[in-house]
Amino acid sequence: MSGRGRDVPEGIRFAFADSIAFLNAGDWDTVAARSGLFMSRRFLALLERNLPENLATHYALAYLGDRPVVAIVAQSLDIRIADLSSRGAGEEGRGLWRSVEAAAGRSITRARKRFLLFDVLLPWARLDAGTKAADEPELWPGVASSLWRQWRTLLKAAEHVAELPVAWVHQRMLVCGNLLTTGPHGVAFAEGEDPARLWPAVEEAVYRIRRSVKLFGDSDLVMIKDLTADQKDAAAALRHFHFRRFETEPNMVLPLKPGWRSFEDCLGDMRSEYRSRIKKTLKELEAWDVVLERLGPEQVKERASEIHGLYLQVHERQKLRLVTIRPGWIHSLADCFGDDFRTVVARPKGGDRLLGFVTVIRDGDSAYGYYIGFDKATAAKGTPLYLGLVYAGVGQGIAMGAERIYLGRTALAPKAQIGARAQPMHGYLRFQNPALNLAVPSILALLPAPEKPPERHPFKT
Repeated sequence: MSGRGRDVPEGIRFAFADSIAFLNAGDWDTVAARSGLFMSRRFLALLERNLPENLATHYALAYLGDRPVVAIVAQSLDIRIADLSSRGAGEEGRGLWRSVEAAAGRSITRARKRFLLFDVLLPWARLDAGTKAADEPELWPGVASSLWRQWRTLLKAAEHVAELPVAWVHQRMLVCGNLLTTGPHGVAFAEGEDPARLWPAVEEAVYRIRRSVKLFGDSDLVMIKDLTADQKDAAAALRHFHFRRFETEPNMVLPLKPGWRSFEDCLGDMRSEYRSRIKKTLKELEAWDVVLERLGPEQVKERASEIHGLYLQVHERQKLRLVTIRPGWIHSLADCFGDDFRTVVARPKGGDRLLGFVTVIRDGDSAYGYYIGFDKATAAKGTPLYLGLVYAGVGQGIAMGAERIYLGRTALAPKAQIGARAQPMHGYLRFQNPALNLAVPSILALLPAPEKPPERHPFKT
């Protein structure tokens, strides 16, 4: 093999593909058998048929001899800074890009001052203004005047660019992981294999994928997404290859007791002050004449446009928006996974207009609160749509017989109030250009610190 790292195990070989259908199905299933639904060929093939417009998929299988040992999911995307943070996210959502814009402005200002200084000190620099000094050398006027006009034109153009919103700057990125899920869904190791030994092979595969995608250049970003404490073996290998660790918002996980059959059972095990608060919220929802009901796959398909519109109302206000799902993605999930994918909607009592929705997908003994959306104007009036939908999602996870439900990494405090616990998550980042990679710690320092959820103990001991 030809590789970059001496730490890659001897005898490692790779198979690469841009579609999961092009890899050996049996080998992929062998490696990914314990890694859940989001690394299954079924899910990945469905995603390929519904890819966001700025996303492309890449896969790799690593072999030791003839034995498949690692499966890797990667995605490449082209992003505008305008897509990264929302107009409605507030100043904190744009802090990084405002810092970049300010730094660019400072550089332009310094350059301008230097040129203005030359304009004052060098007599020939004013020839384009129609002036002529008595002691000017005869050889230079035309050349100097032309050069100065070009510099001033360039300077004005640079100043104009600096004044433009940096929102239209494009950045290419390669991600090891899945941008349409939350969690460590980018790497799977075959049963019995040592992850610490094989993480260098993962980095080698990511390196080769990046080299194979021609639109990527040396300055582009590579990110390893959403690792948890269970992936501690990655740290040494990724540091060795100059990846920089960064913390992300935690994933909120609610353990579900075996005896629960409904959300009412969950409430019954809570302390009175927490139970009363949640029941008050549900009564407020009723007072607003809002009802919650589950839709079947056909109904989800019929209401796909409305559901997507509600999704966009929430998505477009998020601090970070790397990808936007297509209108058909949610009903495709409902069609594909049947009873393991559930959609609950909020609507006015006696009315047909959708006010909100939440989806839950089952993955073995876990359930995931997958997408949520609601009408912002209705919520602004005081209707507790978001909380009502979160509670409905928990109820569906219980009804599915899951042992835990992953609630995502937004609205941490309300989720802590119902007993969800924070699962810390982190990622790794690097520029492929070694010089630019030195700036990664400074870039990460500009990012806001992840929010820490309050510690709550709502259940009876």
